[in-house]
Amino acid sequence: MDTHQTFSRYSLAGLGATLIGNGIGRFAYIALMPALIQAGWFTESQASYLGAATLIGYIFGVPAISVLTRYFAAGFLIRAAMLVSGMSYIGCASETAPLAWFYLLRTLAGVAGAILIILAPPMMIRLHRAEIKAKVSGVIFSGIGVGALLSGTLVPVLIYFNLASAWFGMGAITLVTTVLTWNVWKENDKQQSYGVVAGSFHNLSKMQRMTFALILLAYSLDAVGYLPHTMFWVDYVVRELDMPFSAGGLLWASFGLGAMLGPILAGTMGDRFGVRRSLVVSYLLKGFGVALPLLSHHPLSLFLSALLVGIFTPGTVSLVSIYTLESVDYELHTKAWGAATMAFALAQGVIGYGMAHFAPILGSYLPLFALSACALVVSASLIAISKQPTSDYSEGRTAIQTKD
Repeated sequence: MDTHQTFSRYSLAGLGATLIGNGIGRFAYIALMPALIQAGWFTESQASYLGAATLIGYIFGVPAISVLTRYFAAGFLIRAAMLVSGMSYIGCASETAPLAWFYLLRTLAGVAGAILIILAPPMMIRLHRAEIKAKVSGVIFSGIGVGALLSGTLVPVLIYFNLASAWFGMGAITLVTTVLTWNVWKENDKQQSYGVVAGSFHNLSKMQRMTFALILLAYSLDAVGYLPHTMFWVDYVVRELDMPFSAGGLLWASFGLGAMLGPILAGTMGDRFGVRRSLVVSYLLKGFGVALPLLSHHPLSLFLSALLVGIFTPGTVSLVSIYTLESVDYELHTKAWGAATMAFALAQGVIGYGMAHFAPILGSYLPLFALSACALVVSASLIAISKQPTSDYSEGRTAIQTKD
């Protein structure tokens, strides 16, 4: 078992899960959105609500996991979610399909994404040594950026053929990734779901519960902070700033490039400077990136905005996952991570639908950027006032770092 290495078949399988669950399943639609509006597939309002449908799927996905893991192994659920995500894109390739069909498939993509994001990372992280877990987490969550980068570069090319080709192309990427990682997840078919239904929060100390509560609140506001870029960024560039679709694709690819590098950078920061301190800095830099469109529309400013938000979108997810592990330890990690994802899903679902409703009314996306930047500053403040946890895992990491 190559679990002494940061890049192993297990960490790369985790990368594949986040690539499918968020990188393609969630973010590829962002690159498609303005083209779908301009081609007449959907109105602006319909396209916005379709983007929010995936967020609602996340809300349904989190409690569904608690039920499904009682009857099915985590490895089986992960493989099933990968297949559902891939087929959801292929199923959207028909322009004549009723609108309800698109809502159903985008919601299913959200449910599948929740399963992949909650189950896969803890399963793969716990297979590696404590001193490299932050870096391994970075590798796993970099799949989000790989998917966004692929969609940002390939969607503008594929739509020159037709929009159906873009839908098929995104579905093909997910299915190929599923095939490549299939055997790793199959190995876990007979294993437990790593604490999804085990353990109790009552066993935590008062300080641990307080820290975890602050993590939940900060992570919920993080969901608000990243929404304008991950729902409307390409549409903002193409239709509000009147730039060509190729520019929108390139700026979305910039987000993807940042998101591909961000978790690895965040993992390195976490190992070197501590997870809590790194998370505070990450939220502040992410907030600055979200606020940049308020200051300048220059292409370089837009590139920096996309890059920063790209770096620290999965980067903060990776750090929050590890900070949660430090707070509650191994037994409760997956259960706590599921609760954090649920809080994130509720926040992004409710606020995302609100943004989808008000964006056409406001006539500009800039107020949404301002709201989200403020939310991220509050997230940074909440993590800053949290107490460093003293779980067995965090003490083990400290001992290893001191020894090194």
